[in-house]
Amino acid sequence: MGPQPAGVALDLLDDHLRRGDSEFVAQFGAVLLRRYGAGGGEHRYLFERLLWRLATTPGRENVGHALRLGLAALGEGPRPERRAAAVLAEYQSVRDLGPVFAPGRSGGGADELRACLIHELALRGGSAEGLPEAVAWAGASPYWQEHPLSWLPWTLAPQEVRPVVPHYFVGGMTFGSRYTLPEGAPLPSRAAGDVPLVTANRLDFALEAAVDRWSRRHNGRVESGIHLTDAPVGPDTVHPVLLSLSLDCLAELAGPDRLTVFTTTPAEAWSVLFAAASLGGGHSNDWWYGAYGRLAAWRSVAALVGAPDGAAPAEVEQLAGACTWYGFSASTHWFNYADMDIGLLVLSPDGRRLAVLAATDYNGG
Repeated sequence: MGPQPAGVALDLLDDHLRRGDSEFVAQFGAVLLRRYGAGGGEHRYLFERLLWRLATTPGRENVGHALRLGLAALGEGPRPERRAAAVLAEYQSVRDLGPVFAPGRSGGGADELRACLIHELALRGGSAEGLPEAVAWAGASPYWQEHPLSWLPWTLAPQEVRPVVPHYFVGGMTFGSRYTLPEGAPLPSRAAGDVPLVTANRLDFALEAAVDRWSRRHNGRVESGIHLTDAPVGPDTVHPVLLSLSLDCLAELAGPDRLTVFTTTPAEAWSVLFAAASLGGGHSNDWWYGAYGRLAAWRSVAALVGAPDGAAPAEVEQLAGACTWYGFSASTHWFNYADMDIGLLVLSPDGRRLAVLAATDYNGG
């Protein structure tokens, strides 16, 4: 059997790209799109591979060609502009991304691509602050000024360490997810003195921003709440206080020793929340990707630490540093330890407000 027509064509196009003739590749793609549209079959396959090669071959002109061929509007799933932003941030340098923010480009998800790209760059250690076109667009764009992503800083905050971002390749992606918090030394399960009493409980679904989709995924489960105590909770009493909350996730606990509570940090918690929001909770077509995953993780952190409405990210981070952070895990059927599991407890600076978030991401029967 001889070589397939699409394979032959891709080899020819690769030769042109290696010689720096991306104009030929772009014109070829434009003819394909004009003649065959976005239908299926071999022509669709060829066009998608061609578009991928342009988007992932470094160079400002390649970025421009990919955009003109509809990179932000074409692709699998309901959010092609989010995936396009992630791919461009991975493969292109900041200086070559100017065409994304070029004046006059609109429609086809162009503004949404720009908004996402700013944060996909940040998550990979870059910054759109060094791109004059991006700065000019953000300063003049009503779309950006009203966009929820504009609340976030353009560079990573100190607590945003080790963000898990995927590696994209033709036809797929790979990633190493943070499945749960790393366990430290366990805190005592029995208090030496009196245990503070819980005096009030309330729901706050803002705690669940990072795991919003999990409860809609087969057997995924989420539980959260704010709890107030009559006296400060310390390291020696946090374990029994957590047990006293009558949480569903701990309902089948065989005994206190089957619950492990350990100290953690805002950075460790943010890392897990970001992975949960950007990559957890469903197959790739349902993912939020990096930019919105970053926003959701910040929103969960803000709710966990009790930040006031309208607080800036720096204020949220300062408050997070003043709180005490704990992780917990338990041997119950609620958690499954097969996918992602989260157990977080955040104690206010005065020790009397406990915010609890538990979630398990399970895609079983």
